[in-house]
Amino acid sequence: MNPNDDRWVSKVHPLSRDAEPEDPLELVPQTVAGDPAQMLECILQEFAWMGWDAQQLLGLFSNPGYPLLCELRAFFGEEEIRRQVESLVSRWGVLKFREQIVEPEQEPDVVQITPLGANGP
Repeated sequence: MNPNDDRWVSKVHPLSRDAEPEDPLELVPQTVAGDPAQMLECILQEFAWMGWDAQQLLGLFSNPGYPLLCELRAFFGEEEIRRQVESLVSRWGVLKFREQIVEPEQEPDVVQITPLGANGP
């Protein structure tokens, strides 16, 4: 690679750069060579750890926005996908988040207390 070539962008680790507003920060599975059962398990775990429940997970396998999941459904069949989702959720559960914003309490007014006899008779 020629460092003077403007076609190349230097690699930057994701942890060392700021998130850009146009970065969707969403998990999008891509088709790759590998073990379909392992892919299915890993993808289900990732979505479950993001808080997706069984019904939401099952819905992903019919969503054309997730072609890999549609391919996995065609490969394994509806019933096996359902069994895998239910098995994962029963073993791992689904991580749920709750956000609570706590406003800081106002600083109490400072009250000067003068000890008895400190100001003279």
